[in-house]
Amino acid sequence: MMKKAFIGAIIIPAMFAVQLSAFASYMTYAVRGNDAALVKAEMPDSSIDVAEEFRGIKITGLGVDLFRGNNALERVDLPETISYIEWGAFEDCKNLLEIALPDKITMIEDMTFNGCASLKKATLPKELKSIGVKAFAGTALSEEVIPEGTEAIDIAAFENCAMLKRVVIPESIIYIGEDAFSGCNRLTVECKKGSAAEEYLRTNGIPYVVI
Repeated sequence: MMKKAFIGAIIIPAMFAVQLSAFASYMTYAVRGNDAALVKAEMPDSSIDVAEEFRGIKITGLGVDLFRGNNALERVDLPETISYIEWGAFEDCKNLLEIALPDKITMIEDMTFNGCASLKKATLPKELKSIGVKAFAGTALSEEVIPEGTEAIDIAAFENCAMLKRVVIPESIIYIGEDAFSGCNRLTVECKKGSAAEEYLRTNGIPYVVI
């Protein structure tokens, strides 16, 4: 049976970091003013709900390498208060199946989902501006629609996504890094005629259709 854990913390005034032990789990938050970031979580559960706040402190971020290598993790529910996820937060979570990223996030940092070999669905935030180096490399995504307004897809962002068949790239994209879709042998990209994306795809011999 899938287990769920509710992440919360007891915030102690004047302390930068605070740790809570509950549900056989350990969480550490870094408190900065009126906001907090979850910076450490030792969670044996397969499904986790991250709280919006606890005792008036809004949870706005996830720290570097937060869940890295957590092979128990299958699903994470993130509140809309989350505005940033630092690099490598979910790297090598081999059994993570899906994730919906809150709309306030503007950058998917380097290596965020690198090596998440079971990740089949990632809903991208509406306010997204850039996708970092190897952000989704080695995942099981089958398709991805990149939101209008996104400007950059960095180096090897979707490298070796063997199951990736469809990516929609908006006209707002002005930069695509080297090997962004290397090893995506089933992929056909949809893009706008005359866009920077079309030029990149044509130059690199990546199959595409104009929409």
